Amino acid sequence: MHVKRKIVATLALLISLGTAAADTTTRYVSDHLIITLRAGQGDEFRILKSLPSGTRVELLEEGAGGEFARIRTEDGTEGWVRSWYLADTPPAGLLLDEAQRKAERLEAENKKLLADNRGLTQAHSALVREQRELRQTHETVAAENERLKDIAARPMELESENKRLSATVTRLTAENTRLAGENRTLRNSSVQKWFMAGSGVLVVGVILGLVLPRLRRRGTSNWWT
Repeated sequence: MHVKRKIVATLALLISLGTAAADTTTRYVSDHLIITLRAGQGDEFRILKSLPSGTRVELLEEGAGGEFARIRTEDGTEGWVRSWYLADTPPAGLLLDEAQRKAERLEAENKKLLADNRGLTQAHSALVREQRELRQTHETVAAENERLKDIAARPMELESENKRLSATVTRLTAENTRLAGENRTLRNSSVQKWFMAGSGVLVVGVILGLVLPRLRRRGTSNWWT
């Protein structure tokens, strides 16, 4: 609050100095007064209007002796007032009010700027995050591009590798076919061998069946003889 009062006082001083330098014919009714604007130089002249403290008027001329001054108000009314009721600068109360309004306006502008700054800070943070994501995406795309370039630079090598793999597949297919044929041959040979062995056993059995009874009968006849 103390700082704010200093700002208001400084603004009031600057306004008063600027106003005095800008227009030397401008006057203000002094503080804490209500004066009368009369048709002539003296209290006997008709009162045209009352002028409260802080009223801005234009100095037209000063009367003889400097006691009275002819002025024009902002609405165009001309008349005479006593010179000592006029001041070159606005009264302190008027300056204070104006400085107060200016300080409030500046404070409101400052709050708006702070809010805008917060918004810009958030937007900046979002842009930084987006930039980081874009950089990562760019690096990924660049790596993929390099990989594709490497593949495109080796077409003959890939074609040779494909031919080699195709030849290997063909050779393995032929080898599988040969082995399958050999397996079938071995199975057929085993069957034939088992068949021949079974047939031999059967023939031997038949022969034994025919011979053994005769041998038994012959042996029996010799025993009795």
